[in-house]
Amino acid sequence: AYNGYITLTSPESTNSPQVISVNLQVYASTASTSKPAGYFDTPIDNSTVRSSIPVTGWVLDDIEVDHVKIYRNPQTGEPTQPNGLVYIGDGVFIEGARADIEASYPTYPYNYKAGWGIMMLTNFLPNSGNGTFVIHAIATDKEGNTTTLGVRTITCDNASAVDPFGAIDTPEQGGTASGNDYVNFGWALTPQPNAIATDGSTLR
Repeated sequence: AYNGYITLTSPESTNSPQVISVNLQVYASTASTSKPAGYFDTPIDNSTVRSSIPVTGWVLDDIEVDHVKIYRNPQTGEPTQPNGLVYIGDGVFIEGARADIEASYPTYPYNYKAGWGIMMLTNFLPNSGNGTFVIHAIATDKEGNTTTLGVRTITCDNASAVDPFGAIDTPEQGGTASGNDYVNFGWALTPQPNAIATDGSTLR
């Protein structure tokens, strides 16, 4: 373990100098490292959901988390991944989303982007998103170690959905927007017989 400081100075800055504490952990090439660890926060286990839902949690690793993938149990006859599950999507890491985790684990690398999430459109699940589904969140680190962060059982009831739903496409989750001409767009739907005004006057 190595500890040091980087000092940044600027004669034109009013808050110069700035000092950054640096902690470096060097592992031997033969050393074994830890698996990722974290938690699957939402959706709540055994909850009833409709339309778009946030699938979220957090994860840390002693080196670096490579990805978090979301899967579900297969229906009869469905093709699966090698792990026997059906792939849904990747969680996106969001800087600053989990300040509580960053504060609780100050020595972990990349703790400032421990939070991950994905918006899951339940209508695209089998049977138009009606029935019980089992969702898995599985994290993999840079060394290839994997951990199941959690498993959640949800009941999807899109047949009874009445609220509008949709998503913001740009900027993407965790993306960067700049300039006066940046385009912000997305989409919205609502169950029939309701309708969304085509002129967008009801979108806020």
